[in-house]
Amino acid sequence: MHLAQELVAHVERLATLPDVYLKIRAALDDPDVSIPEVADVIAADPSLTAALLRLANSAFYGYARKIESISRAVSLIGLEQVHDLVLATSVTSLFAGIRPQRMDMARFWRDSVRRGLLAREVARGQRELNPERMFVAGLLADAGHLVMYVAVPDLMSQILDTPLDDYDSLPELERRIIGCDFAEVGAALASSWHLPLSFGVLIGSQLKPECAGEYAPAAALLNIVSAVAATAGGGKESDYELSAEAEHLAGIEVSAVEEALAGVEAQLEMMLAIFGAQA
Repeated sequence: MHLAQELVAHVERLATLPDVYLKIRAALDDPDVSIPEVADVIAADPSLTAALLRLANSAFYGYARKIESISRAVSLIGLEQVHDLVLATSVTSLFAGIRPQRMDMARFWRDSVRRGLLAREVARGQRELNPERMFVAGLLADAGHLVMYVAVPDLMSQILDTPLDDYDSLPELERRIIGCDFAEVGAALASSWHLPLSFGVLIGSQLKPECAGEYAPAAALLNIVSAVAATAGGGKESDYELSAEAEHLAGIEVSAVEEALAGVEAQLEMMLAIFGAQA
């Protein structure tokens, strides 16, 4: 049996985020940092600069006038949102090129971006939630599976080859065979990256949002969104554990989340291109 922290420690390539994210995180941790200073850090990385400008000029934000400078993008989007979007692009870059055995990376990216977009779309109707932060939480929600496929490929193959007839869900089977599920591993990964506390709590509590304390409404929304997105991506209901408490905690019904899927699918290809997510 393995602990989630043990699996993360085994995956050396995922141990740290790219330097550019760490520099931007350090800059944003300074309460006196200015927008030009943040823009200068971003501008030092051409690929990140290009990705951020593509995003700022996309339908994701829908600004009427073209944004041509990083300073303008940072000013319009906001420092917290810039942090989260830089995190998203950094994670995409970090995961690029990883080819775990028996893991369909094209599907992984498509499912991740769909989940992030759906979380953002639904969160926009929930006054107390940050849509951009929910987008990144959705994008990272399944990162634990990537770690598991890299760290314990033989055990993941055993899981794939085991019929789910005797188990309620795939996460339950993961806990039986590996000792932890993908949500626990994802939370351990967020902790190893020293991400803001909310990310680790949301990812780690997504299957049991009632355990998320003050973050319970956001974790419950992530639970519903992940279940709906998994089915939309061709998965089975047993691939994800929908919490019985989720609708109550999130203040939204599953059917309302399902109704938001059409608009999300229309944005999916655009966002995959912006983040360079590929197989």
